[in-house]
Amino acid sequence: MEPRQQILEIPRALRETLEKGRPEYDALVRRTRWGEGPLYLCGCGASALVSLGGAYAFESLLGWPVVAREAKTFESYALSVLRPRSVVLIISASGEAPEALELARAARARGATVLALTGSSDNALARAADGAFLTRADPTDEAATTAVCQHAALIYVALVAAKVLKRHNPQWDLLEDEFEELPERVEWALAQLSDAIRSLGAELKGLGQFGVVGAGFYHAPAIRGAWRMKKLAGLHATGMNAVEFRSLEPVKPGHAFLLLSGSRAKMKRVVHEAAAQAKIAGARILSVTDSNDRELLERSEVAVLLPTLMEPAGATLTLALLEWLAVEASREPRRDHETARSKPLPGSAKDQDAGGQRKGE
Repeated sequence: MEPRQQILEIPRALRETLEKGRPEYDALVRRTRWGEGPLYLCGCGASALVSLGGAYAFESLLGWPVVAREAKTFESYALSVLRPRSVVLIISASGEAPEALELARAARARGATVLALTGSSDNALARAADGAFLTRADPTDEAATTAVCQHAALIYVALVAAKVLKRHNPQWDLLEDEFEELPERVEWALAQLSDAIRSLGAELKGLGQFGVVGAGFYHAPAIRGAWRMKKLAGLHATGMNAVEFRSLEPVKPGHAFLLLSGSRAKMKRVVHEAAAQAKIAGARILSVTDSNDRELLERSEVAVLLPTLMEPAGATLTLALLEWLAVEASREPRRDHETARSKPLPGSAKDQDAGGQRKGE
């Protein structure tokens, strides 16, 4: 499937994943013996990043300790920590990755419960596991639809587990509503932000090197987004954690950063500090956030605005936007670059109100 078609498929795949997944995830959560000790999240290949968002979700929603590792690394160094009733959740889009199957067999041999997050109940990993949480997307590990659906599904599994296993929290109902609305949010972005994304893509192509920075739930989208922009568009992008920003090489005039955050992100202050540090040094700041994130907006030369959402849902929508941005950056004609730089970006903080709508519309 062509990259642009993958983007257009995200709302459908996401809707099917969440609607069909809700009862399936509930049933599997209820029949799993979760045991004691950490939950081990192990991703394969391009799916390895998904475990980062999942770790934040299980830790914050359920209060469970989580170990998130790449599957081969975990098998090589950490099998000895598994005990009977340990739970290992292996993430593989195709379910045929050799490292996924080897880890599943090794974990089962040590008496651990093996769960899978994968694209089909018929693949080898699903058959080897004690249960599978399914996504409904192209099983290609690099596909945009798979990345967004995996990210959403793993956080949604944690949310379902919290609602099943913990005392009720009204915030979880609100978060569930936001996830149910995510397909429509992506459709809205595709319809309303096309000019902004094309222009931002042109802007990024003219930067030379730049960093994509996020914290918390936005960390994995930052890493994934930079990788996709490098792979599809040949951009010199580096994904980084905002927490580590101060330890990087000194920021200099001419450097540029695309910062990812939201007004309801728990670590927005860290992102604000990174923006302030870069701004003082004379770097260019671009951002993807919402209109209530005033401090980041004030420091941003250009900001694409998304609806105000809770952090897990907002980060998932941001990931979908970055997948789209990578595709548009790969398509943007070079001659459009100077035009894009000579005027404010449509759909940017320079001419938008909340939710990305232009003022006066």
